[in-house]
Amino acid sequence: MDPAERDFEPYVKQMMQLMTENLARMTHTISKTDINALLSEILRARRVFVIGLGRSGLVAGAFAMRLTHLGIPTFVIGETIVPGVSEQGMVGDLLVMFSSTGRQGTAVHIAADMKNIGKAKVFLITSQLKSPAGDIADHIVHFQCDEYQKQCAEEGWTCFAPLGTFFETAAWIFADAVISGIMEAKGIDADAMENTHANLMGLNLLPDD
Repeated sequence: MDPAERDFEPYVKQMMQLMTENLARMTHTISKTDINALLSEILRARRVFVIGLGRSGLVAGAFAMRLTHLGIPTFVIGETIVPGVSEQGMVGDLLVMFSSTGRQGTAVHIAADMKNIGKAKVFLITSQLKSPAGDIADHIVHFQCDEYQKQCAEEGWTCFAPLGTFFETAAWIFADAVISGIMEAKGIDADAMENTHANLMGLNLLPDD
């Protein structure tokens, strides 16, 4: 049978259900202390910086967008308008790093400079408790992704959430839930956020048909 002629609907829905069930289970394993610490740090921060590579970077960018809609000064590391690191020039600032592995690389080097030179605080969202990024972080939110992916593989779901997908999906949902928590804490509703919504993007400059 031609693979392109397959009925994919049952398998895709099964994968969606499996993802939903495992995300729900993992939600209960996230530490109350870690959640409260992250929201408190964001609410207290002078400025918030976010960083992530690859798909984690997309999650970080989406999180930054929503923080901006909440009126919180936010920068995505790698963009041209990000302030530079200077000696103690980031006191009161917070870096939120999204990294499934937390392994050594560009993001870790940047985080180290921001903390050691700029004196910013570093908050890591990851699936690995022990890592180079974790060694730098002041605080860690840990997602137990490996445990659930291993269980799925043992049950025969070998194609479940490959290449870090489970972490990235969990991180996106977690980040959106954090935004809801900040909205509640600041007494901001969706109508107020609409006033700071991006309206100078290129698509808005196209003429109407």
